[in-house]
Amino acid sequence: EDGIRDTSVTGVRRVLFRSIGKSKAWYMRQSEGAVVMKYINQLEHRDIPYEHNLDHGGVPEEKRNVAAAGCGPSCLCMMVDALTLSTYELTDCLKLSNEVGANREIGTSLKILGPVVAERFNLNYGETSDLNELKAHLAKGGLAIANSGGDREGYTGVFTHGGHYILVVSADDNEACILDPSYKEGKYEEPGRDGKARAVDGFVYCSLKVLAEDCANRTPSYYLFSRKH
Repeated sequence: EDGIRDTSVTGVRRVLFRSIGKSKAWYMRQSEGAVVMKYINQLEHRDIPYEHNLDHGGVPEEKRNVAAAGCGPSCLCMMVDALTLSTYELTDCLKLSNEVGANREIGTSLKILGPVVAERFNLNYGETSDLNELKAHLAKGGLAIANSGGDREGYTGVFTHGGHYILVVSADDNEACILDPSYKEGKYEEPGRDGKARAVDGFVYCSLKVLAEDCANRTPSYYLFSRKH
């Protein structure tokens, strides 16, 4: 145990962070108590292969791994761990992606893989590009995977320059709280990003306006997951 820190950030959530060995577990303090939330950083898994873009001849060797293209499966594994009593191993999710053909294009199609994972773990699945629907979903205890589209004319992507999935774990009226599977030090200090997002103890915070703008060129903007009641 490397230590525990307790911090409040703009009222979005009160969180605890504990680092255990080389792995990381994130603790979110809610009224019911502390809830463990797993975090996967895809950049630490360059050694795990992930073939994708199969319908177009694949990708260069240096791109055939989780570090380069595993954001979708990483988010799904974190989501399953948070919403269920199950643990979903990253390698199992990658295998399923291949089996259902979610890796036929660049990266992972969550339109294909998302509902399959939801069914496997008895979760509700939905899609939306409506920010108010996203907020309502999070307020009811659901999680969402946001579909960031990257750079476009006149706009620098905040979470990616190309395309990227991030896990949205909560929001208030102003900000979203996010786990970014490709977070690294200095990521949000680049020109065009500086001041739009900030990392605090592993969680990333940005305004809902920034989140919506970053996903505006992707349909759907958000993939929704929740427990069945």
